[in-house]
Amino acid sequence: MTHFRQNRSYLHGAAILAAAMAIARVLGGIYRIPLANILGDAGFSTFTVAQNLYVFLLTVCTVGLPVALSKIVAAADALGRPGQVRRLFFVGRNTFLIPSLTAFLVMTIFHRQLAEWSNSPSAAYAILVLGPALLLVCQISAYRGYCQGLSDMVPTSVSQIIEAFVRLAVGLGLAWVLATRGFQTPITIAGASLGVTASVGVSCIYLYFAKRKRERAYHAVYSPADTPDASRQMVRNLLQVAVPFTIGSSILSALPLLDNTIILGRLQGVYLSELQAVGSLTYVEMYEAAYAAAKSLHGTYSMTVLLSNLPASFIVPISVAILPVISAALAKQQDGTARQTTESGIRVTCLLALPAGVGLMVLAEPIMQTLFFGSFAPQGPMLLFFMGISAIFLCFFQVTNGVMQAYGLLRYLVVSLLAGAVVRIALTWFLLVNPWFGIYGAAVSTLVCFALISFINAMVLKRKITNPPQFSRVLIKPLICVAVMGVAAWGIYALSSYLLSALLPGLSERVVILGALLASIGLAMVVYLVLVIVLKALTLEDVRMLPKGEKLAKLLRIRS
Repeated sequence: MTHFRQNRSYLHGAAILAAAMAIARVLGGIYRIPLANILGDAGFSTFTVAQNLYVFLLTVCTVGLPVALSKIVAAADALGRPGQVRRLFFVGRNTFLIPSLTAFLVMTIFHRQLAEWSNSPSAAYAILVLGPALLLVCQISAYRGYCQGLSDMVPTSVSQIIEAFVRLAVGLGLAWVLATRGFQTPITIAGASLGVTASVGVSCIYLYFAKRKRERAYHAVYSPADTPDASRQMVRNLLQVAVPFTIGSSILSALPLLDNTIILGRLQGVYLSELQAVGSLTYVEMYEAAYAAAKSLHGTYSMTVLLSNLPASFIVPISVAILPVISAALAKQQDGTARQTTESGIRVTCLLALPAGVGLMVLAEPIMQTLFFGSFAPQGPMLLFFMGISAIFLCFFQVTNGVMQAYGLLRYLVVSLLAGAVVRIALTWFLLVNPWFGIYGAAVSTLVCFALISFINAMVLKRKITNPPQFSRVLIKPLICVAVMGVAAWGIYALSSYLLSALLPGLSERVVILGALLASIGLAMVVYLVLVIVLKALTLEDVRMLPKGEKLAKLLRIRS
């Protein structure tokens, strides 16, 4: 396969995954944003605690499986070894079943203890109903890794949409019914969490049949030279890729889990000390008031984290799609193809991440007011401002993460993640009790964490890869475009708000905010797109590799 076709395949795969992720994230937003309004900031804090614990255990048990399987399957397929490909699936699935079963038992048996440890006892029921999902995700991860390794992104994409839709229908539906019928908040949160378990169950059923169909379409035949490796060797190869990646990913997923405990514990201590200084309440009353205040701020912070993670959801498909392409190119010793695919992934990431992060920064207050209807702590907009900056570095980390995996630089990736984790935990611990920062300390520590990881990853890529990507050349034009876009978004919002209030004085404040927000986003996107074309931040080669690239290039008048 030529370099052009391989890159075209990569971007086709990325486009499929990105479209599916976009749909899944829209459905996820429809699920979580109204859920935050149903539960309130304190209830959403409890929901977040249970979800973060589930994600951490899921990461430890299964996150390395699809990555390792896709990389090794891609290499085996590139070398024409269909027998090896088939055996790899079963060996990988069985290898990761044991830790998944262990995690299921831990969440089921010790759900109350886990909730207490997280400083959120009301999360116990939600933790309990999430346990069975861990067993199902192991199977799902094996299916996805197998198909992605064969450059078939459709099963992964469709299953993500299925999960998001079922989670929305079951989780949000149960939460609404339980809340309107007067059930206690912990039961309502458990109902919302049950949507997650139901969604992975339905997704697993779909992927089972999708994998069978994919095998029937896999017409490669066995040859005498295609005797599969011994299972023990396969397990060793899988673990060599999966374990370092799992360690790195576990560090990231452990950070929100630790955030829950640290934020709730430290803020509760601060408020308790303030109330004790006043001395007008009993200790029980002071404890309850301090806990409620801490839960409110943590819930608001969790809302901003939810929004700041949205841009990264469009970058993850790029990271996932380039990994098998780079791996296959390196297996064939096609270093040029690997390098150009790397540059393409980083360039597209910059063009997507920068406007998303800047948009969250400059439009933080109207975004919070529109999505959460003012039912958040006053610190919400400034928290989102910091998290918007953090979102940019998170996106850059995601794409460099995929590149470093493909090049076998997992050891350095773990080092960068550990460095970021240590800094984040330390800053969060000290800044939360600093009166100048308070809850803002959590957002600032997150920003510094991902900025540090991104910097280390960039340095590793420049020094450890032959013909490394030119980051300065990739970043200059997008930075110019996004700077102008940010100023335009801010100015258009201010002007639109003034005009709507002056010309239509009967409109409610919420409608004015929504109208001005939509106008600013729409026009700022047009400004950004025009600048990208005029400054040639997007090259003809980039556009050609996209689906319908030739037509798109003609439409946008991109000639070089």
